[in-house]
Amino acid sequence: MPAHDAYGQASRHEPYAQEPHQRGTDLDALRSAYRLLRRASTLTALGSFVVYVVLSCGAPGLMGGAEVAGELSLGMALGILQLGVTFAAVFWYGRSARRSVDPLARAIRERAATTARNAGAPR
Repeated sequence: MPAHDAYGQASRHEPYAQEPHQRGTDLDALRSAYRLLRRASTLTALGSFVVYVVLSCGAPGLMGGAEVAGELSLGMALGILQLGVTFAAVFWYGRSARRSVDPLARAIRERAATTARNAGAPR
């Protein structure tokens, strides 16, 4: 049985009590954006690392023997490139989160705060 306020009306303390359909849609969009961002950045960093490891194990002569410039072998060059790919994936993740995930989370948070304030107000 719902609790009643001083005016005898049922009080709503649940965020989004007035907009259940909106809540599900917003949260689904946020989950989807976050999931896509997480998968893309993880696969980028992990994929480049797996390629490096497979080449190191499968073709050690190529990785250690092929010289790119002077004393720099292909393995060392790809190792340095691996650092660059990792930093790029982290940078891209942060930039994309600020553009796609953070605005959705902010809108949901503001809507929840507004709904909570309105639910506590006398009617």
